[in-house]
Amino acid sequence: MTACWSWSARADRSRSPSSCLSASGLVPCSRPACGYDMMRRDFLKALVGAGILACGHAPRRKDKTTAMSVDAFLASGPRTMWVAAHPDDECFSGTLLARSRFYYGNALCMVVLTHGEGGECCLEEGCKPDLATVRGQEMAKVAERYGAELIHEHFFNAPLPVETFPRRHEIYARWVQQKDPVDTVAQAIRRFKPDLLLTFSPVVGATGHPEHQLASRVATAAVRAAAEGAEPHRVARTYYVLNRYWPYVLAGKADPGPVTEQFDATLPCPGAGRCLDFMLEATRLHRTQARDMAAVRRFYGAFLTMNLRLTDPFREVYPPDEPAAHGGMG
Repeated sequence: MTACWSWSARADRSRSPSSCLSASGLVPCSRPACGYDMMRRDFLKALVGAGILACGHAPRRKDKTTAMSVDAFLASGPRTMWVAAHPDDECFSGTLLARSRFYYGNALCMVVLTHGEGGECCLEEGCKPDLATVRGQEMAKVAERYGAELIHEHFFNAPLPVETFPRRHEIYARWVQQKDPVDTVAQAIRRFKPDLLLTFSPVVGATGHPEHQLASRVATAAVRAAAEGAEPHRVARTYYVLNRYWPYVLAGKADPGPVTEQFDATLPCPGAGRCLDFMLEATRLHRTQARDMAAVRRFYGAFLTMNLRLTDPFREVYPPDEPAAHGGMG
């Protein structure tokens, strides 16, 4: 499937999109299935046929008046930033990112904190010279597809299997040894000046991955830090992208609510049909993660609606170094 993405861009937000690359077929992984991949696929399978818990709605203020919905906010032209842990994490927010960039022509920046070197390689020919390099190249293609600026860091990515993942605060300590992750993202915020920032939730992080949780905590700490200093910038809106599908709610493994808003992924993106279709096609560029991305495409119904929680990072604080009780996923 080949397509050319186009949009009506504003003068200060113009960026030439790349044409869609031909989809590559799935290939067997060069190493056996790992715990994290199994958990991630189980997560996606559990969502098949799942109903949405609530109808889409705009967040409500303390005075009980309705705030502007996220899509209406996108129409106002906000510079949009996504902060995540791994290459391929953008599948969780890609429908809204595509809507912002391609339908409304807003500037888009993706901040990815690791190169995913701890993951698996699903290429028959292997990942040379190393997995981090190949995944970095894949992420660059994805960012180009989205018409996004990419800030791709090299913070430590805990290696598989998931049972050996250090505790969240221990991973953060490894990151701090490399450089200050909060200052790194704060600098990106000051320079790019986003009006809208999206990230994972700080407690569960959609799948229970501690680095998803850290990406969220670093992002909101950076929002606070960026609002101070010599060149301050205050982000107007910060959203958590939530996993609130009912099987995980019943199992006690969902991101905590409330869901303040929902985004309809079937809204149009010029040149790509639905924003959902754009996100799904872009997952093919993560060839090293073919199994996980095939699951995303197969169980696309799980991504028809994006559950969001509007947060105030200045009042709701989750320190990145807060001790976690255990390692692994959870």
